[in-house]
Amino acid sequence: MNLNQINYFLAICKTMNFTKAAHNLYISQTAVTKQIQLLETELGTKLFNRNNKQIELTEAGRFFLIEAKK
Repeated sequence: MNLNQINYFLAICKTMNFTKAAHNLYISQTAVTKQIQLLETELGTKLFNRNNKQIELTEAGRFFLIEAKK
């Protein structure tokens, strides 16, 4: 886990949209997605439930959000 991954996670939580978060971070959406996937793999759990048009935090994601803000 690195600081960029945490910042990307927080940006997604703020916008609840991977594309908008990437735009705000001035990086590609693919890079954001890849880093979140790596973070989820390292943590051993999904942080987001992804549907076609929306995302939501999982229970683990809500817990990680609290910890990430510290």
